[in-house]
Amino acid sequence: MSFFGTSGIRGDAKNFLTGQFCFDIGRAFAIFLERSGAEGLIAIGMDPRESSQRIKEAFSAGLQNEGREVFDEGICSAPAINYILITDSNFAGSVMITGSHIRSDFNGIKFFCFKKEILKNQEKEIEEIYGEVKEKIAFEEKIVGIIQEDRANETYKKMLFDLAELPYPKWKVVLDLGNGSQSKTMPELFKELGVETVIMNNDPEPGKFIARDTEVEEAVDELKKKVGEEKADLGIGFDGDGDRAVFIDNEGNFIPGDYTGALVAKYGDTPIIIVPINASQVVEHLGKPVIRTKVGSPFVVEAMEKNNATFGFESNGGGISKDIMLSRDAGSMAVKILNLLKKTEKTLKELVSTLPKFYIFRTKVDCKTEFNSIILKKAKEEFKGVKIEEIDGLKIWQDDTSWILFRPSHNAPEFRVFAEAKSKEKAEELGNKGIQFVKKIAEVCVS
Repeated sequence: MSFFGTSGIRGDAKNFLTGQFCFDIGRAFAIFLERSGAEGLIAIGMDPRESSQRIKEAFSAGLQNEGREVFDEGICSAPAINYILITDSNFAGSVMITGSHIRSDFNGIKFFCFKKEILKNQEKEIEEIYGEVKEKIAFEEKIVGIIQEDRANETYKKMLFDLAELPYPKWKVVLDLGNGSQSKTMPELFKELGVETVIMNNDPEPGKFIARDTEVEEAVDELKKKVGEEKADLGIGFDGDGDRAVFIDNEGNFIPGDYTGALVAKYGDTPIIIVPINASQVVEHLGKPVIRTKVGSPFVVEAMEKNNATFGFESNGGGISKDIMLSRDAGSMAVKILNLLKKTEKTLKELVSTLPKFYIFRTKVDCKTEFNSIILKKAKEEFKGVKIEEIDGLKIWQDDTSWILFRPSHNAPEFRVFAEAKSKEKAEELGNKGIQFVKKIAEVCVS
């Protein structure tokens, strides 16, 4: 069974990501790089979860066992740990210890090489190598000679500064760091950009980490309130590993990642737009061809390369810009939105109002993975429509503008339901009907 999810490895920090497993998967990554002809250094960073330091040390020991020199970048974002491969050819690969948005007692590992996030076929290679080395050498809790530095954060911050089309107007922006991986970089960057900022949740100490799902509006309720209190022009919220950004407009409205992604795609030079199956249909109204993929940034990256796209995005606020790096990056999304606001001389609310309005309902429920196929089968029998798509999960179009998507998570024992319609009431009605159906089938399976 594959232990890779939609993006990297994720699971229970204590029971799955044990010292032995992380040591062995570290060995597997090093051997994968060697077999791929990638010689050089390895950079490793982490998010501030309590388990991240332990996992990082065990993984680093595995790398060292295979003769790799390891550079510890400390707490940094996933895009920063990718970007170091672009700025320094001495690095063969890099690794981010993070569970992204999932609950704080879980964790994960993301892999980067050849200047981008690894693709699905490369994940399979690493899994096969892991099978070869698994428990062949006992893990010992000791690592030596790791070089500690802050190069990943610094080079990443410089790239973002250079991307900004300065000078900016006299804006006031609320930054909610979620006590996560962007806690150092973003406040420093915005200060250098000359933007007045109000900082929230900027304490990346173990135990204070916020597991934030950027697809759920309630995850940034505190930020919405703060934008109103401060009479700010904008609010930006970041997820745990700093590759997703969601926005609050000047009137305190939550702007889903579908819409900020659509704006960047609309005004950018990409000839074709790549998005996963669960993204809003707003992209079909931008006047550019759209290709949809399975959910997960590796699928979006693969399709971007195949179709010569320069931009792709996910509805969670993760934008991928080929001119910067082929992985999700919250920082460049933040700067590109600022650049758009300056260029158009509009507020974010005004910019979003130029797009057609659809309402998306997103929810999830805990569900054992062995029930997933049963739920999908039953949903296909129960829910009828004018069109069915099975790119990833089961997407059933009720009519030309409304759909419901049943999709099991590949990162956690959860089942997700998405629904979209031209009215908020219809989207909620369809989504609630879907999630109640999932719960019902899951209860039957348990009994």
